Amino acid sequence: MRISVIIPMYNEEENVINTLKQVKNVLKDYRDYEIIVIDDGSQDNTFKLLHEFTSANSKVHVLKHSTNMGMGKALITGFKKAEGDIIITLDADLSYNPLFIPKLIHELDDENIDIIIGSQYMAGGKTDGIPLLRLFISKMANKIVGYAIADDISTVTGILRAYRKEVLDSIEIDSNGTEINPEILAKAKAIGFNIKEIPVVLEGRKLGESKIKIKSTTISHLLFTFNEKPIILFGAIGVFLLFIGLTSALYLFYQYLIGTLDPKRPLMLFMVLMILSGIQVLVFGFVATQISLLKKEIYVIQKENKGIRKELKKQ
Repeated sequence: MRISVIIPMYNEEENVINTLKQVKNVLKDYRDYEIIVIDDGSQDNTFKLLHEFTSANSKVHVLKHSTNMGMGKALITGFKKAEGDIIITLDADLSYNPLFIPKLIHELDDENIDIIIGSQYMAGGKTDGIPLLRLFISKMANKIVGYAIADDISTVTGILRAYRKEVLDSIEIDSNGTEINPEILAKAKAIGFNIKEIPVVLEGRKLGESKIKIKSTTISHLLFTFNEKPIILFGAIGVFLLFIGLTSALYLFYQYLIGTLDPKRPLMLFMVLMILSGIQVLVFGFVATQISLLKKEIYVIQKENKGIRKELKKQ
């Protein structure tokens, strides 16, 4: 089977040559493979070094964005170019060792599995040299976003994965940034593709600076979570408003029992507003969740339509 390895890069001049050499060395035992690198609008010597490397390596292809468009756009560009039956995605800074690539490919020998995830947070997975704050945020993000997608996946934001080409051909990807990784899992799971994790090691960056902005990445992942499972947001707000309303009601009831209740107190109106608002927000969350489930049914229909179009083209 043909293998495509996709590596998005942005200002990675310190890592270009080492990364490509290591990936190429890992793939040398495979007869049919390609390495696709997307220079996502780098402003340093990344593209120059890539161009020099590809001139002597026919299996390495370079695509370039004129401006920085984000990991999502870079991966989508790579997916469109890839011709492999198995598509691997990998970080440019070797946070995940390329030696895990053969393990990902091996796991896809199981015909019942469609996506293999390299997971540092599952049993047997490890992290090494990651700053404590970044590690904490990453773990929390994977727990929260993972809850919105599926409880049985421990690492949903990582890029180290192997896909059957059919998976990526069956879904429409919308994300431009790092939220592309959970988006693919959410849509693939909704359609019915089977996902499996294998333990890997996530290491801290050794060269260059991280391109992930913690604040924007956290916000984008939270927005994705609320979009995928609206009841998380609206449920929390609704329960909070109900708690305030019911607490106010208990306090007013206590005043009634001891004979000090004044019916004209503003707290009476406040209590009613909090309880009604909490109920309304919970109902809105329920409706939004039903809409989200309806969207997942649309993904299935889109997959079926794509399959029909492919069959028609063959004929």
